[in-house]
Amino acid sequence: MSLAELTQPDLLPMTAMAALTAESRAGAGVAELSEYIGDQRMLLLLDNCEHMTEACAKLVADLLRNCPELRVLATSREALRVEGEAPYTVPPLAVPEMGQLRTGDSHNSESVMLFLERASILRPGLTLTSDDEQAVVALCRRLDGLPLAIELAAARIRALSIGELVNRYNDVRVLTSGSRNAPSRQQTLRATMDYSYRLCSPEARALWARMSVFSGGADLTAVEAVCAGGMPSRDLAEETLSELVDKSIVTFDGVRYRMLDTLREYGRERLRTLSEEQPTRTAHRDHFAALADEAATSWFSPDQPALLGRIQAELANIRAALEFCLTEPGEVDTGLRMASDLWYYWLGCGRQREGRLWLDRLLAVDSGLSPERVAALWVNSYLAVYDGDIPAGLRLLDQYRELATPLNDPAVVAHATYIRGLAELFQGGIEDAISLLDEGVRLERGLPELSPLYPPALIDFGSALCYRKQPNRAVAVLQEARNLSTAHGDQWLLAWSLVFLGLAELIEQRVPEAVALLNDGLARQRALDDILGLNIAVEFLAWAALTASAPDAERAARLMGASQALRESLGAHLAGIQRLLEWHEQYARRAQEILGQRAFNAALENGRELGKDDAIAYALDEKATRHRTADSDLPLTPREREIAKLVASGKTNKKIAAELVIATRTVDSHVEHILTKLGFNSRTQIAALFAKQVPDS
Repeated sequence: MSLAELTQPDLLPMTAMAALTAESRAGAGVAELSEYIGDQRMLLLLDNCEHMTEACAKLVADLLRNCPELRVLATSREALRVEGEAPYTVPPLAVPEMGQLRTGDSHNSESVMLFLERASILRPGLTLTSDDEQAVVALCRRLDGLPLAIELAAARIRALSIGELVNRYNDVRVLTSGSRNAPSRQQTLRATMDYSYRLCSPEARALWARMSVFSGGADLTAVEAVCAGGMPSRDLAEETLSELVDKSIVTFDGVRYRMLDTLREYGRERLRTLSEEQPTRTAHRDHFAALADEAATSWFSPDQPALLGRIQAELANIRAALEFCLTEPGEVDTGLRMASDLWYYWLGCGRQREGRLWLDRLLAVDSGLSPERVAALWVNSYLAVYDGDIPAGLRLLDQYRELATPLNDPAVVAHATYIRGLAELFQGGIEDAISLLDEGVRLERGLPELSPLYPPALIDFGSALCYRKQPNRAVAVLQEARNLSTAHGDQWLLAWSLVFLGLAELIEQRVPEAVALLNDGLARQRALDDILGLNIAVEFLAWAALTASAPDAERAARLMGASQALRESLGAHLAGIQRLLEWHEQYARRAQEILGQRAFNAALENGRELGKDDAIAYALDEKATRHRTADSDLPLTPREREIAKLVASGKTNKKIAAELVIATRTVDSHVEHILTKLGFNSRTQIAALFAKQVPDS
């Protein structure tokens, strides 16, 4: 698990949980993480701990104390100083002594092999004379065998001969701006970066510095929006970016541009020297605030899957922008607006706790009255209730009412009524919940513009009517939510309306109709990776298996186990909704009576071990290994399908361009469109998809 892009120590436990469990991206605390690991024999790798040593040390100490079979491998520039730690200094690549190698034997040296491998990519057919070979050995020795320094040096082979390269490095002076007590290889690395910086054009130097504000890389649109200021044309910006790629300062995977962390840190120093850090970070914040705003205004639309993919890909940058708002004077309101705008994402992807973390911190910075603070309070209250923290949710709701009442905004009463009804629903107060949710729906419906809370209020009201066993009334409400979601092209709330319509049919004992609706909702939730939705839909299908005319208790128990496993890292099973938990216990007892305790436990455990993908496939009665449709059924143009297949074959954009006789930039654009249409964020996903396609006839 790489921690390089993580800047908030509070997110460390939930990041570890997300890395350990493929079933969820959601967060968790140390207690939940310890409970998940338990007595499992496990190796946990924490990579790049140096920027949060204390947090990592505390996490490791807590985990080792509670998980006897756990082992931890941590990489850091300093020891964690945890009891039982056995520090190991990772040596540089092996470098031969001068005169130690005979001519032709340099390939046996790790450092020389790395140089030749990288240099041969840039200069195919590269061969070494005996003098060249000794020069490369000398160069690798001068760079102390550091892989990054060697790769940067090899990148210069395109413009310099090996002899010239060695002579240039002879002229590089070791800077002393850092500690004179630092290891010489660290000073040499700084010299390597200084030299690479000097070899860049003035425009490339500025771009290198500005791109250091990105966390987790950036696509071309973001680079141009944040970093191209002052460049006279877009063509020059692209040309400058290409220069950084050619010089191995920036890497490009066909979608995103990235820099190694060491190069980012160096660029950040240069950015400060240029006195551009504040304006560049502001531009970075503005770009990702615009993405958050788009999420708020366009989520309830057909753009939802593409938006979800973009936010997932840019989460590290969003976090960096929020941190900027948290630490930069005068930026709190912008941060509150960003974190609030993302409420659909926090909720839909099971990240309620992270959303609450940002909102709590931002709200604590400034207590003044502003529209941003008012909105943040209801969003934070809403997330807290869905996170199962009802007391905190109600406290925030009271603050919202107190602060917002003087504004005389009808939305204040509508939102507060709905959220209070939701809290009652989660606590099991069905009668009060129905009354409040009914009123909340009426108030949300009466607002001048479509309220963002109106569709989810309909679904929660419909679910409450199901819990009250009033299925006919519930169907009318849920059908309205379904029609509204369909009309706006929304998939997330459509999936939820289908799931609860399935529950209404189940209450009426119409099992085939219930299963059809639940399968439809579950399939849509799988596409959106809505963990809470998956948890509940799979559970309802377990109940359907027991309600059928010929009950299948083994299938029901297996689905119950799968449902519980899906929700584990999110917190309480079935979101802690009391009525659902009561029904779960009733159905579980029925399955135990049919199977017997031992067989029930075995089926339950089997379901828990399925894993998310196989659990959903089992719930949908699909084969364990699902085959996707033919590529002709994908939402791609013929040219995009052609390029996608070439990407899947492992070819770079440059090679694809050469094969199809088109511009590389055109291929870049096609790949971006392919990823957006498929809701992907990496070329690996394209390769995996097309590896499963039905062959062309």
